[in-house]
Amino acid sequence: MAPRQASPTGLLILLSVVALSTTLAGVMLGPLLVALAQEFHTSVAVVGQLAAATAITWGIVAPLAGPVSDTYGRRRLLLTGLLLMVGGALGAVLAWDYGSLLAARLLTGVGLALMPPNGIAMIADVFPSEGRGKAMGWLLSAAGVGTALGVPLVAWLLEAGGWRLPFFVIGAALLGAWLLVWVWCPRRPGRPGQSLAFLAHFREVGAQGTVWSMLAANALQQMVLFGLFSYLAAHLMHTSQMTAGDTVLPLALAGGGHIAGGILGGRIADHRHRLAWLGLACLGSGVLAALAFTVYGSPWATVALAGGSAGLARISSVVTPTVMLEQAGGSRTTATGLFAVSNQMGAFGGASLGGLMLALGRFPLMGSSV
Repeated sequence: MAPRQASPTGLLILLSVVALSTTLAGVMLGPLLVALAQEFHTSVAVVGQLAAATAITWGIVAPLAGPVSDTYGRRRLLLTGLLLMVGGALGAVLAWDYGSLLAARLLTGVGLALMPPNGIAMIADVFPSEGRGKAMGWLLSAAGVGTALGVPLVAWLLEAGGWRLPFFVIGAALLGAWLLVWVWCPRRPGRPGQSLAFLAHFREVGAQGTVWSMLAANALQQMVLFGLFSYLAAHLMHTSQMTAGDTVLPLALAGGGHIAGGILGGRIADHRHRLAWLGLACLGSGVLAALAFTVYGSPWATVALAGGSAGLARISSVVTPTVMLEQAGGSRTTATGLFAVSNQMGAFGGASLGGLMLALGRFPLMGSSV
């Protein structure tokens, strides 16, 4: 029987649902930092390193998974990644100390490493180059919904049932996403006799000098973004005496920048001057993130600055893989795997540097670091 062919729109909707749920699993720690620090008798800065730990396994596994996907297909890696994330989320529910929670987040990072590279490569497999940027923008806007609505949901669940409840609910959502992929994601026919040639895939991608400069710029951009959203909830609680429940609406509004930035980034990715616009967006995102942590006043001003920074940062998340896919040839997931590594270098750097600055000089020093 011939494999079922994917409808571009149907595949985009399916991958958007997956992107929403996996993004939430990746960024959910922000509202939980204070509660976890109290539970495990440590500091917010130390608990914040859970995000850095997730980024470590994410960054290690992503480039290794790329050639496997390019050789043997995207679907099975998507299913494997989702199943690992279910295990990580439910493992966190059962965590009895900081070390066991750390292990669960490391497992979550392995699963996360398999998701965005395969999803983005599947978009490139189905959509023609002239409309690929817009499709990528919609996919990453769906991921932005995971931040805009999901992170406040985590804060609400924390207020309603304690810190274990968000992990349980997200684990259930990931299991639902796994079932959707199992039923609806098309199977790709195998390639008889094809060998797994790691170095050949990396050479095909790495031969383009533009790739490396864009990856470096993206890593710095994501450092700003992850540092900002890892500690935004804790910042609002500290400076405005908010409870976790109070941060629900502010976090939703700030996260809305991800959605707007994804849509705007899709338009920029198909524009002939996209690299110039990308440079301006990176500069603006850094300035707004610095102001969010250094200008005290109304919490709504902080939220507006954070949302603007997130929107401008999301442009890099759309433009960078679009350009890389155009130069990747047959090694598309390898290219997006390297893109995922640059994202996680930023996530690790943002969470780690933010925690260090918080320990040394509290929130104003964090702003100066970004």
